[in-house]
Amino acid sequence: MRHLSKFTWGALLSAALAACVAPAGSGDGDGGGGSTSDGTGTGGTVLLPPGGTGAGFEPGDTGGNGGTGLGMNEILTPECESDCTGFSDPADPAQAWVIAEGVSDAERAELDGAAGGQLCVSEPADGTLFPAAWTRPRFAFTGGGTTAKVVLTTARMRHALTIYSATVPVLLPAEAWDALSRSVYNEDVTYTVTSGGATASGTFQIVPVAAGGSMVFWGSTGTTPGEQTNALYGFGVGDEGVIRAMYPGDIGGTAISDNALLRSKDNDTDGHSTCVGCHASTPDGKAVASMDDWSWNLRLYSIEEATAGDAPEYLTGAGAALLSMTWLGGPTFSAGDWATGARRMVTTWSERVLTENEFWRSHDGSVLSNDPTQLVWMDLASTAEVPVDISRSTPTEYLNENQAMQRAVATMRGSAWDVIARTGDANYPVLPDFSHDGTTVVYTSTDLPQDGRVGGASVVDLYVVPFNAGAGGDAEPVAGADTADFEYYPDYSPDDALIAFNKLPEFATNPSREDSFDHVYYRPDSDIYVIPAEGGTPTRLSSNDAVCEGTTGALYNSWAKWAPSHATDDESGRTYYFLIFSTARNSPFDISRGSGRMSPASQLYMTTVIVEEDGSITSSPAIYLWNQRNLVTGTGDAASVAPLLTNNVTPAWDQFQIPPVPPVVVK
Repeated sequence: MRHLSKFTWGALLSAALAACVAPAGSGDGDGGGGSTSDGTGTGGTVLLPPGGTGAGFEPGDTGGNGGTGLGMNEILTPECESDCTGFSDPADPAQAWVIAEGVSDAERAELDGAAGGQLCVSEPADGTLFPAAWTRPRFAFTGGGTTAKVVLTTARMRHALTIYSATVPVLLPAEAWDALSRSVYNEDVTYTVTSGGATASGTFQIVPVAAGGSMVFWGSTGTTPGEQTNALYGFGVGDEGVIRAMYPGDIGGTAISDNALLRSKDNDTDGHSTCVGCHASTPDGKAVASMDDWSWNLRLYSIEEATAGDAPEYLTGAGAALLSMTWLGGPTFSAGDWATGARRMVTTWSERVLTENEFWRSHDGSVLSNDPTQLVWMDLASTAEVPVDISRSTPTEYLNENQAMQRAVATMRGSAWDVIARTGDANYPVLPDFSHDGTTVVYTSTDLPQDGRVGGASVVDLYVVPFNAGAGGDAEPVAGADTADFEYYPDYSPDDALIAFNKLPEFATNPSREDSFDHVYYRPDSDIYVIPAEGGTPTRLSSNDAVCEGTTGALYNSWAKWAPSHATDDESGRTYYFLIFSTARNSPFDISRGSGRMSPASQLYMTTVIVEEDGSITSSPAIYLWNQRNLVTGTGDAASVAPLLTNNVTPAWDQFQIPPVPPVVVK
């Protein structure tokens, strides 16, 4: 089973950004059975069947935990051309399918009566475009009652499907979604929702491409970094729950801190990691690089079930020493570079000046400390000699007198690691993304970096530089993403044709360093744009906008990452892509940002992006990933499901070989 993830830059949601873990609250985790359906919970009872999959598909090759049976990176053709029976009564195909669960005859009659009010349906929003075989839709709305009626029709199906439900949100039956996903492409599926004397209608479509891979995100449960206060969670396409993929405390080897001694944080075990917020998978999907807490060293470890937490076989003592360099930024890898046999990682780095007996030197990772941030590559399989091998050792074996390992790293420059030249860019790099073909690196250029991210800057633009086997070259701005506005968090599409990025309006004044958290890192008015990789006119995605709640430009839209699956329809000239991102709409609780300030916690959403034959870019309303609230633990008869009450950010979507999610079905 293949599971996917790629470079993602996560960071810290504390006010000072000195703590790695984003705060979480104690919101209500159950959205079912209430007077409204706002989409905050699972919307029903979570069941663990003895077999099968959440979406009703046979296992396929898309890399999702549930399997889809539909190939990725290809245009699908309908399995049923007309008069399809997907909405027919399973017991009698000549009759329409009517489902009535937990609804009395009187309630059903009331739902069949005239409706005078108006619902707002947030899931699926009118005009939503689903990938084929996605997690089945649910119908969430505001302004209704405790029961609901949903009617679906489409020209290809023989009958309409009618659902009466005592649980809201209302989930589309897996069998009906299976039928739609296999045959009804680029055609309207019309829905009418009735509840509490109000009604609403809309349409959605399914594009003829199956999304592949699996999604991995960072969830946190407190304000303090720790071995189990935050974790990576993951799931595959079609899954109705998520698994915990890695706690920081489960990472093997030794973690060291700025003072060249064992990392020691609060009451955690010396030498253990305390954060996995900024994570990236290696191109083979078998290992993960993630950023630890201050002073921002990196760790590399297996994500496969049998060897989870262990160092991959190619990681040497020298490679682990490179990862222990302080004030590093988000890691990124390239499948094209990896295919050459290289085991290189690209990140950013701020130099630590080593002097006699200097351990806790003050350094905030910014140019104000006269140690400017650089773009660097590292050979994680380097055979250079180091005095201490921390790749697999236990904390009790660690000894690094007079910072001998850090001094050894300095001698490796030019062979095991080096700075990537950026000729022509006088500013500083943060937040890089290595192209899939291994030829270029896109990064954020800023006049004031801090700890591998944007500080209180006045210039924040996207630049691209050739990798050139690590030598770099002429750095050029991405035309259209080099404006007076702030452009950052770049991510290459799977074919390197597009770049998704965050954009903020131009500030009237230069924000202070102390307030930079508000100004750049996690902004209520940030939005996601897409631009051709060679530059051009950026397109603001319609998925930035909420449907029933919030206002445009105040939703903390951020951290967009492309799916590994995309395909071009030769007949129409359309190319289909998918993006996952974090946003604070539909937030289940508020998080603290320090100094008494609060902001809504983020959740995960997805959108379909289409590039037309003429090059124009469109997107659809965002799709809430309702399965992110269902944490599945254990396997087989010992499996159980509990609400996952976390702030979910920095999603990744690519080739992550996480263990499969046990088959969960929501009723």
